[in-house]
Amino acid sequence: MNAARFDPLDARVTSPRAEHRPLTLQDLTPRERDAIARYRTWKRFHYGPRQQPTPLLASITRYPTSVLVAGCQRSGTTIMTRIIAKARGFQRFAFTHDDELDAALILAGYVRVPDDRRYCFQTTYLNERYPDYALMRPDQKLIWVLRNPYSVVYSMLYNWKRFALEELYESCVPTARATLGGFWPFGPSLARKAALAYAHKTAQLEEIRRIVGPERLRVIEYDRLVQEPQTWLRAIFSFIGEPYDPAYARSVRADSVDKARRMSRRVRSLVEQFAVPTYDRCLRLVSSTAPSGG
Repeated sequence: MNAARFDPLDARVTSPRAEHRPLTLQDLTPRERDAIARYRTWKRFHYGPRQQPTPLLASITRYPTSVLVAGCQRSGTTIMTRIIAKARGFQRFAFTHDDELDAALILAGYVRVPDDRRYCFQTTYLNERYPDYALMRPDQKLIWVLRNPYSVVYSMLYNWKRFALEELYESCVPTARATLGGFWPFGPSLARKAALAYAHKTAQLEEIRRIVGPERLRVIEYDRLVQEPQTWLRAIFSFIGEPYDPAYARSVRADSVDKARRMSRRVRSLVEQFAVPTYDRCLRLVSSTAPSGG
């Protein structure tokens, strides 16, 4: 072997798929573990890979038949990703405390996982980089989770970190930085930012549908999913071409649907003004539950 041409990214021992254990740090090269340590939080990812000109989905073509899950943040994309990732035909990974951050580092090319397995990647983090979906292979599928804006904005305000909301707002709302001075003395309220961020992030769905093509995209409404998990999950697994097990529905919880009732009248007014019109428009793209292989 010519040591000068040796690439540690290609030197790894892969486990048989039958073991179905998650890939961990022990499966990575030293260089990859260094990348995990360097970008182990979303703030570090924001000031690192997100600032680079290379696509955040630069490595998506390495992983044939993979499934991507997206939607506005706080819409149920994490639970959808985990249900699919734990299915028998998929390989899981667990490098950091955050499944989506792991996926971001894989898809940006900082970590390479075996390409002979099927993966489910959560890609909610793309935000303004959503044109990267054009890099998807023809055999890859995208699932978009659409959730009512009252629940999403409530979760953004009370169950989310301030940095995450600010990042979403500044990356998705075109006039975010220009209008900061229009709300003396501190800029728009967090509630206004959350409602606007939801509207602009959710509106990306219409352009993403044109980029990906309707045959590779399924739009799922979260509230219907939690009301009829067996029906919707069966249709989702049919779409991605994976056998369905009724036990998968046990992971779906309906106790979070009505949390928006705690929202103040002022916040509800902002949601109705800025977010509801976009939600109503995108509802027309919600897929039928009729099984379809796409």
